[in-house]
Amino acid sequence: MSSVTATPLSDTLLSSVPKLNASGLNWVVFSLRFQDAVEAKGYWGHFDGTSERPSVPKLEDLPAMTADAPAPAAPSAEDLAAAISQWNKDERLAKLLLTQKIPDSALMRIQNKKSVKERWDVIITKYTEKGAFAQTDLRMRFLESKCPDKGNVRQFLDK
Repeated sequence: MSSVTATPLSDTLLSSVPKLNASGLNWVVFSLRFQDAVEAKGYWGHFDGTSERPSVPKLEDLPAMTADAPAPAAPSAEDLAAAISQWNKDERLAKLLLTQKIPDSALMRIQNKKSVKERWDVIITKYTEKGAFAQTDLRMRFLESKCPDKGNVRQFLDK
């Protein structure tokens, strides 16, 4: 559960986080900056799955009562409801942070996914593949390029 409270700035990412290009060309930079920004806001657990929705503990998960130590008290219904409400709020905010920085085509692809983790996993898969393809394509185009005879090599490489 996150203890983050909403402030006017908690629902936006810094301008240093670029919008993900639909082609995936900026995937590596986007993913690094996006993760840093979301971690700083305290919501990364919703993306990697480490922040799980609170639930009523099962009897078998509670430590056994011994003569020396009584069984620990289960959280009250009010505490559990408050924890679930806060987690749901944080999950919605994490979704908002994600949708701010992805292209519309990616949003349409993930719209039916319920959790932020599921959405992020789809984006990772899609753009890791696109990024690898884009790098291979760029490398092939570079290797196939040729500086014109008597052309300026520096200008050719700058292009």
